Amino acid sequence: MKKKNILNLIGLRCPDTMLFLKKKLRSLKIGDLIIIITDDITTKKEIPLLCNFLNYILIKSNILKIPYSYFLKKK
Repeated sequence: MKKKNILNLIGLRCPDTMLFLKKKLRSLKIGDLIIIITDDITTKKEIPLLCNFLNYILIKSNILKIPYSYFLKKK
């Protein structure tokens, strides 16, 4: 069974947002799902780039209203 994680980054701003996210992503195993909740506008650009760079799948994102949410899966 796949493990699901929720990472609440509300109130943090870049670069702290990305530092906490990268730290959490390192602990995930292949197939794990993570849900990221944030109010940092820079994540609209940074998280898709991070997914491409670190080989994660961006399953779904909600960036139309705050808080933003992202659903990622580790390949």
